[in-house]
Amino acid sequence: MKRKEKVKKSAASGVIALIFLIIGFQTAIFFEKVINRPAPQTESKETTAADHHYSVTNDSLLLPISYSSPEFSSGTYSRSKTTNRNTSVVESNQRTRYGGYPAPAKSYSKPSRQPRRVESFVFDPNTVTLEELVRLGLSERQAEVILNYRSKGGSFRRKEDFAKMYVVSDTLYQRLEPFIDIPKLELNMADSAALVTLRGIGPYYARRIIEYRERLGGFLDPQQLMEIDGIDQERFDGFAFAVQADSSHVTRFDFWSLTKEELIAHPYVGTFAAKGILRYRSVTDTSQWSFSDLVRNNILTPDCGSKLSRYHK
Repeated sequence: MKRKEKVKKSAASGVIALIFLIIGFQTAIFFEKVINRPAPQTESKETTAADHHYSVTNDSLLLPISYSSPEFSSGTYSRSKTTNRNTSVVESNQRTRYGGYPAPAKSYSKPSRQPRRVESFVFDPNTVTLEELVRLGLSERQAEVILNYRSKGGSFRRKEDFAKMYVVSDTLYQRLEPFIDIPKLELNMADSAALVTLRGIGPYYARRIIEYRERLGGFLDPQQLMEIDGIDQERFDGFAFAVQADSSHVTRFDFWSLTKEELIAHPYVGTFAAKGILRYRSVTDTSQWSFSDLVRNNILTPDCGSKLSRYHK
């Protein structure tokens, strides 16, 4: 028994010794590799202008050469290694001022847009076209807003209406205001379709205006519209700025040759005055006939006498 125990102890001691021997051998190899490994070569951070050489040939840029680099010392560096300005790849063994990365593409600023030329000319906002609005200084989108407003029945009766459009700035309106020309409606030539565009004038009053115009022979003054029943000062003020009366379109007549029916039909005469005028003509010499004489004899009022004298030819 004692002999067997001695054998076991000897075997265990041998195994332990072998393990320590292997560990020692591996440790010796590791330290040998560490000791014999060559130290890495590094380039000094402080590099003077003398350590580099630059050359520009045929629009190619020679990258900076470090005279202390291994390539230069070994004679393997080729001075013909160049990079074109348009090249986007930089060799890994070349150093540039961008840290080895390609130089950023040169940014070219967009050419400045020439200021759009604007014009100022006489225009009617009720008929002006999109192209003309753009020439006046509005953008196409702003011009379309104005055209859409008109297509939906909107109209510009006075200059201030154009300024109310939100696409028309105060500065733009101040420049264009002298050039805005909104033609006035000529009362002696307008039809009912044109008359109903006036503020406060619908189909009923448009018909009344045309009937009264025919009885008068035409309007000498826009204020004659207030002689029509229903058109008072307030209604007239709503469109007075948009109308005019051209006397050249008025039909004049020989007052002293009018028949009884024609005298009665005229707004400034009527039935009572017509009888007085006929009697006056029958008893007075034709050379004495005058509107002032009719007024003096209380046949006509001063206002009617003055207005009738303007229609007499």
